[in-house]
Amino acid sequence: METESMNYIAEAVKYLSVGLISLVMLSVAKGVASVFTTIITCVSRNPNVKQDVSVFAWGGAAMTEAIALYALGLAIMLLFL
Repeated sequence: METESMNYIAEAVKYLSVGLISLVMLSVAKGVASVFTTIITCVSRNPNVKQDVSVFAWGGAAMTEAIALYALGLAIMLLFL
């Protein structure tokens, strides 16, 4: 009986953890939006720096999205392993 209740608790914690990982994904989406909002503001103030700033913007967006991919991989591992 005790091991059965522990299994239920483990399942509940697993799904709770995946729910918390979805909050990480939400934060990443806000981070990417912030990166591109900043580049739009920067280019609108000084159009001459468009080429220089866009390289950093794509790099920042890629690093931020990498966090989301790691979180997705962790969620999949939690659910199916």
